[in-house]
Amino acid sequence: MNLERAKFILIIAFACLNLFLGYHLFWPDFGRLTQVAVSAEDLRQLDLLLNQNNYYLENSIDRSVQTGIFMTVSTSLEFRRQVLLKFLQEGAQFSNTEDGTYYRKDDKTAIIQSTGLITVIYTPPIETDENLAELEQRELRSYIEHFLREQHLMPEGAVFDYLEATETGEVILRYYQAVDDCPVFAGHLRVTTEEASIKSVEIYWLNPIESEPSREMEVITAAAALANFVRDMGPSTEPQFITDVSLGYFSGEYDAEKWEIPPVWRILLQEGQIYYINAFTGNIEQESVIPEQLP
Repeated sequence: MNLERAKFILIIAFACLNLFLGYHLFWPDFGRLTQVAVSAEDLRQLDLLLNQNNYYLENSIDRSVQTGIFMTVSTSLEFRRQVLLKFLQEGAQFSNTEDGTYYRKDDKTAIIQSTGLITVIYTPPIETDENLAELEQRELRSYIEHFLREQHLMPEGAVFDYLEATETGEVILRYYQAVDDCPVFAGHLRVTTEEASIKSVEIYWLNPIESEPSREMEVITAAAALANFVRDMGPSTEPQFITDVSLGYFSGEYDAEKWEIPPVWRILLQEGQIYYINAFTGNIEQESVIPEQLP
């Protein structure tokens, strides 16, 4: 037998075996991650549905197949202690009311609600050496984030989201909490400014406890979430522009030891309205629904 030919046949056989094993070991997951769930025709039909109901998609949406799991969370006691310790070290006086616990020091007050929501109010507002309303977004963010770090009010994992301008002339900087690079919209930081002053800071931060990969399930597509949104909201009387559709996590603010939050598609409109579509059920999430507290 030709030795060189035998070697060549063995090499080809081993290569085919490796391809066969690699396909069965890795292809199911690889295919799921790269598979396109929303076709070009699906997008065309979605645009038609949106436009017929006076909604207009400003940016592209994720077209891939994605999966999600429930996340178990609690309010972040560590960050709350950090904020309160700073106030107490400065000599703040505290009192308990039905609305929460108040920590007062000179011109600032921290209100801690039972849900873990922290609101710091400056009375009068803190005057700044810059007219914040005239700053570019990047400069404004840099200025505010420096202020937050000085005040020990910048939690780890805060990611800038967007600016909101109110009818009263205020500008609100909004941040969300990121856990392993995944948006957790339930955790948020909001800073309210007005011209050359900072009026308040609101923080609701969560502590992720656990997630169960064994409960991973495929979620509905971004296109399906938008279609469900239109179905539930109905036609808009005025043109509504959808600026962002992102997958993350959301729940309301709850007075519970721990609870589960589902993956959601967040739909953000140009005027600042936000809607959350449960990525498992396709239903709009309601902040007023109180989840069952986990044991």
